[in-house]
Amino acid sequence: MKKLRKSDPVIVISGKSKGAISTIESVDGDFVTLKDVNVVKKAVKGQGFVKKTLPLHVSNVAYYLESEKAPTKIAIEVSENGKKVRKAKKTGKIID
Repeated sequence: MKKLRKSDPVIVISGKSKGAISTIESVDGDFVTLKDVNVVKKAVKGQGFVKKTLPLHVSNVAYYLESEKAPTKIAIEVSENGKKVRKAKKTGKIID
């Protein structure tokens, strides 16, 4: 079970976009693509400059608790009915 999933709210904790709050558009292994974060202009022959969103490594983002207005780590625990659930370490609340 992955700790970060598509449409999770995250905050960038390092790099040129540090402090940016966004949602995950896609997860590809250890890399996540965020909405409107890490956008670069790439030169394409015949088309000029094209804006492209580059992925960030998962170590550079953290799950963002909107209720606490703070980042948190995610723990994976087994619930009473035997299913794996994601839990915020800072508050102890179940995310899923």
